[in-house]
Amino acid sequence: MRFNNNLLLASFLGVATAIRRSCRPDLTSSVTGTGYYTVQGTDTWANVAADFCSTESELQNMNPTTSSFSPNQIIKVLCKSRKRNCSRIPGKEFGYYTVVEGDELSLIASDFCADYTQMWLLNLTLDQSKKLAPGTILQVPCGWN
Repeated sequence: MRFNNNLLLASFLGVATAIRRSCRPDLTSSVTGTGYYTVQGTDTWANVAADFCSTESELQNMNPTTSSFSPNQIIKVLCKSRKRNCSRIPGKEFGYYTVVEGDELSLIASDFCADYTQMWLLNLTLDQSKKLAPGTILQVPCGWN
């Protein structure tokens, strides 16, 4: 395994664990994959959309009567269960994720609103012919919060 200078830099800059917003699935809708999120005081269209793998305009279209946020307001969002969080470098749109047993790059990518190719491009030192080893540290998109 090669030494990753980005990890050294991250340790000097400090990292923050970016905890994802959670949603409550809408079990009454005929549209699957949607749910509800309760707005917090610092939320913006951009960071809520990023956390739910959406765009600002898509989120606004799902909530046509909402022009701005207020705390405790409930909005409709794309709602998918995600189990992975990242350690984000403050001020950057990326962070790091540590691989656990059973992880696959495509599954990790899905949790970070990316695809296999995007993840591979962020981690060019990975050997695509080998299984991800637990403990491997990957750079991941991590723009929320």
